[in-house]
Order: sequence, then C-alpha cells, then structure tokens
Amino acid sequence: MKIIYEPKGAAREYAALALNPYRGCTHSCIYCYNNGRYGKKGAFFESAKPRMGILSEIVADLAELKALGDCPEIQLTFLGDAYQPAEKTTGLTRSIVRRITAANLPFTILTKSNLVERDFDLLSGNSQFRLGMSFTTTDQQEARLWEPGTGYILDRITTLRRAKSIGIKTWASLEPVMRVESTIQAIKDIHLYVDHFWIGALNHMDPPEPINLTEAHREIMKALEFSHCKYSFKSSFTET
Repeated sequence: MKIIYEPKGAAREYAALALNPYRGCTHSCIYCYNNGRYGKKGAFFESAKPRMGILSEIVADLAELKALGDCPEIQLTFLGDAYQPAEKTTGLTRSIVRRITAANLPFTILTKSNLVERDFDLLSGNSQFRLGMSFTTTDQQEARLWEPGTGYILDRITTLRRAKSIGIKTWASLEPVMRVESTIQAIKDIHLYVDHFWIGALNHMDPPEPINLTEAHREIMKALEFSHCKYSFKSSFTET
C-alpha cells in the first residue's frame, strides 16, 4: 500500500493501520512527538502541507484492503491533525472520509478540532466509524500553554457531546498526561460523552511538574472507575 500503512511502537496501540493527510501541524503542541523529527525544531509547526496524489493513491489502497475481507480499523492521523486549520480550505480530509465511507471500511479520527462537525453529515449513522478527541486538560489557560495553536477546549467538549447525541461512537485520548490533576478533571468533564478512554504517559520530555507513574496510574484509574468508564492504559503507563 502507498498511503495507508502499519504504525509501529506506541502508535500501534491505538490502531493497526493509519493514514496521514498532511505533513506538518499548526497546532504547535509543546509535547508533540513529531517536532524535530522532520527537520529543525519548530519546522513541523510552520505549515500543514497536503500530501500530493493522496486521493488517487488511497483508492487503490482501499481496494486492496477491501479484498482482504477483514480490514482492521484505519486511524486518521498520527502525524498532525486531520482537522487542523488548513482543512477548512483544502477539504482533503473530507474527501478521504468520503472514499473510506464508500469502501465501507472501519476507521477512526483523532482530533483536537470541532471542524470535524462539518463532516457529521458523512459520519453520523456510520457503524464503521468512531470519533476520538484528544485532551491533556479541560482548563483553557493550560491549553493555551500546552497547545497554543488549538481552539477552545469547550468547543471540543461540545463536539463530543453532539457526536454522542447523534449516535456516533466516541473515544478520548488522554495522552500525554501533563498533570495528573488535569487528566482527572478532564475525565470528570467529558466522561458522559465518551465510550472509551485511552491514557498515555509523557515520555520524551519533562512534565510541568514531576509525575510518579505508579501513583498516577492508580489515581487516574480510580477516577475512571468512579465514573464507570471503559478505559485502556497504554504501555507507557503499565510497563513501569
């Protein structure tokens, strides 16, 4: 396959297949794993460039997966955000969603943007689709510090609520855990709209304050259990 690929490492814990519409991400999250992997530090945040030829190549990839008969879930995206500001003009993700939907294959989107609501006309009623929203915090001041290029946290929560209300299956990525208290508050604020939580540790930079992963695992799990949530901890937490 040319566009759809098998992720490795921690990314594979989320999905067996992945698809990245853009190169670069203007959300500029300070904890972004991709910052510095593609050129100098900060270069990844300068722009979001649509991948050339992706729409024609994805058709062949989807046909190949369709022929397999039992396709695993495809995730958009592990490289930036499929609904970052550039998507408003290009509509690239929407075009990809159309093609995956037409192929009737399972897929999920992980985003920080309420722009995904634009495509609810394609996504609602699709039993093969799940919407994921990413949170490190539900505090707007923290979000401005950690995710300066993203929109309002309340918009994210509203999008989750609206998705749930129209029957879209939902999940939330609480990764990375920047502050344990912020993660626990996020669980309290969004659990009514989330079918499944994924929780992952920050593992390539220092958090704002030291985190004991064993204690953090226990406290976060307690909050999840209290709210009767379904959840999974990534190996970044459980292999400590």
